Amino acid sequence: MRDRALQIGLFGTFDLENYGDLLFPLIAEAELRERLGTVTLHRFSYNARTPPDWPYTVTSLTELPRMGGHLDGVLIGGGFIVRFGKTIADGYGPPAPAIHHPTGYWLTPALIALQHGIPLIWNAPSVDCNYIPGWADPLLQLAIAHSRYIAVRDEASQAALARFVEKEPIVLMPDTAFGISRLLDERCPSVEFNRLRQASGLNGPYIVVQAIRGLDSFLGFVKKHSDLLRDFRFVALPIGPVLGDHEAILEDDLPGLIRLPVWPHPLLLAQVISQAAAVVGESYHLAITALTFGVPVFCSADVTVGKYTGLAGFETIYPLPKETDPLWFVSRLGKRAPTPAALAAREQLTQHWDRIATEINKGSTGTQRAVSEFLQSLPGLLESVQSAELRSLLTSPSWKVTAPARFVMRNLKRLVRTQK
Repeated sequence: MRDRALQIGLFGTFDLENYGDLLFPLIAEAELRERLGTVTLHRFSYNARTPPDWPYTVTSLTELPRMGGHLDGVLIGGGFIVRFGKTIADGYGPPAPAIHHPTGYWLTPALIALQHGIPLIWNAPSVDCNYIPGWADPLLQLAIAHSRYIAVRDEASQAALARFVEKEPIVLMPDTAFGISRLLDERCPSVEFNRLRQASGLNGPYIVVQAIRGLDSFLGFVKKHSDLLRDFRFVALPIGPVLGDHEAILEDDLPGLIRLPVWPHPLLLAQVISQAAAVVGESYHLAITALTFGVPVFCSADVTVGKYTGLAGFETIYPLPKETDPLWFVSRLGKRAPTPAALAAREQLTQHWDRIATEINKGSTGTQRAVSEFLQSLPGLLESVQSAELRSLLTSPSWKVTAPARFVMRNLKRLVRTQK
């Protein structure tokens, strides 16, 4: 038996006011403790956060160099975090210049895990398939090739990372938020939820509407057919305040609109969604939570492209009503039993967390040598850039940074492949 609690690092954007991002650590902690016993989960993001102003403690990535060697497992994600574009949220960036943005919260921790021989696990994130720069290829090659277990949440992400894998296949898993039902007992609403309902006047059936722009057609539809919807209240719910969601966006465009007094704790927000007659919006995790609890989803996003393809195939996701028959909309309202697809997603995630627990229990990975050899090669590769060539590159403003990096990374990629 172990004489200490396992120390697990979970990496993502848990320092942002975004419902989905805040769910991941809550679900991971519950699943890991069920399988591994006493676990201390360290939630790493750019910025430190602490209760009571935040749902849980978040550790700044500035602490990772000090703490990294003491971790027993590293989980990357979930969420849409395997990306290189600089725009994540307005004003969001690393707390120190030495931390690269945005790979500082996903790729660098992965490499540090390998450096210390820590089991590296990809916890069903999404990949930005539109932009993987060439300089990152050898680093991704190293990280992916030596990971213990790699799962992603959509086929596009699976295809984007496939070229970095030669042995262990990349597993396609549902988003881990499909496990939210394991944290809530919908048959027994919490005291906080009952208080919120009473304070907000939610004493009848209601429809959750994500407080975003772009729902004009739906708002017009509701106004036009308000008589058929007179038994329902509408709740303006910001899902991602950091992304611009705000109750004021909807103004008074919906009859009987209810605004909550504060942005709820993520588990309370999940309860609000779980008891709705329907949800309307574009949020990935608004849709997932609703599907998990048998609540119909009217989605403004296109589920045939990008990360949203992970939502395709669920029977109770519908397009936003516009000029459709109002009875079509009304007949689909109401909470029901979760669909077979939603139940299957939960079951798949049971296997996912079982696999994670197994890989963590195996202990050290022995990846230190691969990282050491990788680092050992750097001086020689850098020196191989001829002085004349370097001077020429430095005199070109458009190439003085990117060209040397590409030259070095091409050689690093070749090196990594020869070491495998």
